[in-house]
Amino acid sequence: MNKYTELSDLEINKKVADEMGFQSEIRENGTWIFNKIWIPFDPCNEPGQAMPIIVENKIGMNFVNNNIGWSAIHQCIIKGELEVYGKRYYRTAMELFLLMKDAENEG
Repeated sequence: MNKYTELSDLEINKKVADEMGFQSEIRENGTWIFNKIWIPFDPCNEPGQAMPIIVENKIGMNFVNNNIGWSAIHQCIIKGELEVYGKRYYRTAMELFLLMKDAENEG
């Protein structure tokens, strides 16, 4: 089960930043502080921030159909195949990224 489905984009973005090891704080407008500089961090919606995460973590993306949307897939050594479905490409990939990190932390 995908425990990240019900979280907001802001909550997902925060968790992604935490998993990437960023020392971050959040403002209500969605900007983050990294190394004392306030910048927007929104990998759920920004291709330039999401694609490096997708590529570096070898997340496969496929369009299933209009009813299901996107499938994000990763072969995990510990858990086997991990897969997440969602309507939004980058958001779906970020949910899978978090599930991958959960699997690493369990192992």
